[in-house]
Amino acid sequence: MRSHIVLVTMAALIGLATPAHADPNPDAKFLGALNKAGITYHDGPAAIAIGRRVCELMDQGNPQAEVIKSMTQENSGFTDDGATKFTQISENVFCPQHTWGIVPTPAQQPWSPPIDFPLPPLPAAF
Repeated sequence: MRSHIVLVTMAALIGLATPAHADPNPDAKFLGALNKAGITYHDGPAAIAIGRRVCELMDQGNPQAEVIKSMTQENSGFTDDGATKFTQISENVFCPQHTWGIVPTPAQQPWSPPIDFPLPPLPAAF
């Protein structure tokens, strides 16, 4: 009887254990990110398919710049900026292993003071 209680307790604990966190619906996350970025689409499943195609192209070794170019050529409604955002969102959601290819925007780059050449001469010592 005691072993039966232990088994029931163990089964209950296993059933209550929290599963490892995984995004249950990356497609919804992708569409939400498109909406947040102001990228409109008429057909959610088609947008998802194109987003996944971005990853396929990246998996085949195509550089991000070529994928963005392909997005603008294949989708006449995309501006370069829109295709860049779409590609970055696709990478972030569907294939984060490729996010290293994202080029930071000027707002993300660290500030460095401008350098004027030639440099002015140092003042004479006293």
